[in-house]
Formats: sequence, C-alpha cells, structure tokens
Amino acid sequence: MNVKRPKQSTRTYDSALRSEQAAATRLKILDALVRTMARGVAGLSIPAVAREANVSVPTVYRHFKSKADLVAALSSHLVERTGLMDPSMLEGADLQAIVHEMYRRNAGVDAEVRAALASELGHEARRRMMPQRVALARKTVAERVPGVTGDELDRFTRVFLILTSSATMRAYKDYFGMDASPAAKDVAWAVDGLQRASRRSRG
Repeated sequence: MNVKRPKQSTRTYDSALRSEQAAATRLKILDALVRTMARGVAGLSIPAVAREANVSVPTVYRHFKSKADLVAALSSHLVERTGLMDPSMLEGADLQAIVHEMYRRNAGVDAEVRAALASELGHEARRRMMPQRVALARKTVAERVPGVTGDELDRFTRVFLILTSSATMRAYKDYFGMDASPAAKDVAWAVDGLQRASRRSRG
C-alpha cells in the first residue's frame, strides 16, 4: 500500500528557501547602495543601485517600495556593517570598556563604508540613526552612573556621544596622529572624570 507524503513539508521548504533568497537579494541591494554612495554619486538613483547590484529595477522596488524605504533601510544596514551600535558590547561592561570597544570597532570600519557615511546620503542616514543612538547612550549612561538623572543625565549623554563619535576619533588621528587605542585611553580617562564629578556633585 502506497502512502502519499503530505505536500506541506515541501511547501514549507520552498517558502523558507524563498525567504532566504529574498533576504540575500535585499542585502545585495543595500551593499550595492553603499558602494554607489562610496563613489560619491550625487543623489539616489534606483537604476544605478540596480546596475551595481546586478538586478533589475523592478527587483529593487519589490524589496523597497520607494527611495524613502531604501534610505530608511540603509540606516540599520550601516549599523550592522559597522557594529558600532551592537548591544552585545554593552553586556557587563563599564563606560570605559565601552569606549575602548567603540574605538576598536570604528578603527575596523572598511574604507567603503567610511566613504559612504561621508556622502550626502550617508549624512542623512546618520541623522536618521541619531534618535536611536541618543536613546541607547542615555540608557547606557543611566545604568552605569547611579543617581544621574534629568538635565545632568542629558548633558552626560551628549558629551559621551561626542567623545565616542567618529568625528572625535578622526580628530585624534588628524590633530595628534593617534590611533584608536591611545585615543580611547584619553577618552576613557575623560569619561571616568565625568563619572567622578557626577558622584561628587551628588555627594
């Protein structure tokens, strides 16, 4: 007696495969956008991105309904590629350790992503990321500096963001010729001083 296997398992496999292929294509398009940005192309051209990704224009629009959707996705894509907002670096680490890790990761960002971030569209993507960065930094400071609240927490958050920004890291390199490790030591020292001052102001 022949027993027919249920077709559901095949459909589930096909669906999973299609999902994997769709995710790969989406990633391919976003990486192509980064390469296009890195070449300094003015504006955002869907056909240019499609050519770079070696896909059709309709394929791009199947994954991103509009240019705005593509730019919105770019922000999170750049976060993943740089690893600079990876929550895993925060687990069990104090602010000084986080500073060292952020500087180490920034030093490892490839030239293509740096060039893309320096473009006009890169600046827009960074602006889109800023509320998320501020919220993460505020939470990070609040958890590691007991008692800091209100305006003091806001000020501490802003200073911490500036000290750990790529602009400050570039300034250390351009002004003093300092690489990530010694620069991070300076910034970690400054952050420690901020923490001590914050504790004294409440003491």
